[in-house]
Amino acid sequence: MRPSCIRSLIKKDALMSVRNNLILLGMVAGILFSLIYYALPSDVEETYEIAIFDEDSSQFMSILSMTGAGGLEFKVYDSLEGMKEAIEKGDLIAGIHIPDNFDDDVSAGRSPTLSLYFLHGASEDMMDTFEFIIRSGIEFLAVGQEPSITEYEVLGMDMAGRQVPLREQSLPFYIILALVMEMWTISTLIVEENALGTLRAVLVTPASSSDVITAKSIIGVVYSIFVVSVIMLLTQSIRGNFLALFACVMLGAMFAVSLGLFLGSLTKNITGSYVYVSVPLIILIIPAMLVFIPDVSLSIVKFIPTYYLASAIGDVLNSGAAIAAIASDLFIIAVIDLVFFLLGIFSLRRRYS
Repeated sequence: MRPSCIRSLIKKDALMSVRNNLILLGMVAGILFSLIYYALPSDVEETYEIAIFDEDSSQFMSILSMTGAGGLEFKVYDSLEGMKEAIEKGDLIAGIHIPDNFDDDVSAGRSPTLSLYFLHGASEDMMDTFEFIIRSGIEFLAVGQEPSITEYEVLGMDMAGRQVPLREQSLPFYIILALVMEMWTISTLIVEENALGTLRAVLVTPASSSDVITAKSIIGVVYSIFVVSVIMLLTQSIRGNFLALFACVMLGAMFAVSLGLFLGSLTKNITGSYVYVSVPLIILIIPAMLVFIPDVSLSIVKFIPTYYLASAIGDVLNSGAAIAAIASDLFIIAVIDLVFFLLGIFSLRRRYS
């Protein structure tokens, strides 16, 4: 490799990137998209407020606090209509209508109707849990004996009181999206140069294919790190173990470059490049998007390379993980980077040799 040729090629690629409106749009879009961060919830609600409409000063409401209903707060309403309206507006997640003579009917062995109201969209698990709490309270009211308490143990890390807000959980998504857009940028740059005949013209000069690949790799890594750094500054997310964070960003940048080189070598025209790049682009952002789909766990996403990158970034930013804690993820990313980089070099050299 010739250092002088590499420097000249870096300058050329940098100028071409700046002058290319599509490439600039990809870079800017990745940065601006991260501003969604500020539209997401910044805290986690661990206490749920429940509405109560009690027609006859029942003991049932005080009993609920003794049946393991931790995390519930009760708000008393003077009318059934007012309670239902508050739930429909989303002010509360659920409500209880305690009818007249409820205590007497339960004590007498009758089965009075106790109505539950839920906010639209409430999960089935939440409704089942709430119904269990209510049944436990009714049992206590009927027999006058507090239900036995089951001992429990939290396996793994107990996140009670320390849940990560959706805003912070979404950070890997913006970074992954920006890196995938940089992959598209590098691929587009190669395809455009091929379509214009620039690459063949460069290879006629003393510059070798290794010089071309090295220059494009350097430009790609620098651009990727720049975009990710801007996103992290905008979202105020430069935190945690700096060495682990740097390793994630660097390996992520190398992933974008390696895959961009490989995909850029697959076609000779822009239209074809959109086909080769758009499908991988959509697939690669899926693991980072799962944070926006609660209670969804798809084991198949572990076959997508960005799963390990998103996992490592999330652990560093939100759990303060060090290198040792994410070593397995980093190793997998590094192996994938190497595989795609070698494939890209082989494809480009074969095409332009």
